[in-house]
Amino acid sequence: MNELHELIESEIKRPSIFIDETVLYPEFIPPVIRYRDKQLRQLVELFKPVILKPGSSSVKVLLAGPVGTGKTLTSIVFGREISRVAESRGIKLRYVHVNCSRSKNLVGIIREAKDSLGLHIPDRGLSSNELLLAFLKLLSRDNTYLILALDEFEYFLNTAPPEDRHAIVRMYDITREDVKRVNMIFIARGSPANVWSRVDSVTGSYLMKNLVSFEPYRASELYTILKDRVDAAFHQGVVGDEVIDYISRMSGYDTGGDGNARKALAVLHAAGKLADKELAEGKATRVTIDHVRQVIAQEYPAIVDLLDSLHYLSLHEILVLEAVLHALKDTGLDYVPMSTVEATYNKICEELGEEPRKHTQLYAYLMDLKQRGIILTKTSLKGRRGRSTYVGFGAAPLDTVLQKLDTMIKQLRVR
Repeated sequence: MNELHELIESEIKRPSIFIDETVLYPEFIPPVIRYRDKQLRQLVELFKPVILKPGSSSVKVLLAGPVGTGKTLTSIVFGREISRVAESRGIKLRYVHVNCSRSKNLVGIIREAKDSLGLHIPDRGLSSNELLLAFLKLLSRDNTYLILALDEFEYFLNTAPPEDRHAIVRMYDITREDVKRVNMIFIARGSPANVWSRVDSVTGSYLMKNLVSFEPYRASELYTILKDRVDAAFHQGVVGDEVIDYISRMSGYDTGGDGNARKALAVLHAAGKLADKELAEGKATRVTIDHVRQVIAQEYPAIVDLLDSLHYLSLHEILVLEAVLHALKDTGLDYVPMSTVEATYNKICEELGEEPRKHTQLYAYLMDLKQRGIILTKTSLKGRRGRSTYVGFGAAPLDTVLQKLDTMIKQLRVR
């Protein structure tokens, strides 16, 4: 025990390049949100009735965009601030954030919401609709208004039964309450069209009515975001501008990356941890570009082998692989249906003037790509009806592979 005590003490006293490592954590809420003024203004405009005429309507807003584009951060900061504004006007408005990857159905969502609000509902034996009505009754009793944010909403759409989706999106069509105390923010990965494809047309029209879109970050925007975090997380001079610029250009949407701020921060954090370890070993005093390169190499160790294996593919196998990657990139999903891949493949062939292969041959190409370890496939994913093939990809950056594919396609079509 004494040895453990000494180990803890020595680690606490050990010099570090970090001032506050938590600033780089995904859940950290910065004091200033960069480059999301437009989205915040949209939210203010859409939720204005909640302040001016509370209970007169139930506001529902969809935040949609790729991973790492600030959707969750924007929602949380907006929710906190509008709650303060409401309180200053004598309105009891609460913001509750629920992650649907954890609470995948209506009962789970209501339970998490009531627990966050400190409400007690003996829910044993209650149906989901009965639980919803009991929840609304308690809000009315306490004269409380709510903004309920459902993060990773695509999980809910994939796993919840139709009646739960209907109840969440069209709550007051079911309950017929005069005072509408619950307002919704739906936060979903991918494009609005991808969200629409998972619901019926009526539910889709409800979701698309108030849409706030989030675009991937450009390199210059990521530079500012990373610089803010560097100044707060590291000792002065430990992370040079060249390191921030390198990560920003690697990640920026306009410079070949995916515009994912979360990933860029994760790379910065991992490079910092590596440099911090080397500081303890007397090998480094600051974070360098080489530390970033090492992190990338560790994160995508298979990319070199992957790029080498592409040389053994025929033109149409490469076109099919390009279709897979474009479908994944366009939807923001980790797996896409084979039908989406086929539609994308046919479009690519049309643009290139190539005769597309038939469905059976396309399937054979996909199975060959899977056998080579280039793509991943799953059948009948949970929450999706029917036995269909879904196609995914590994951890390598999509844009890096797509650039290689474009070069190879040009070379093969010249032959």
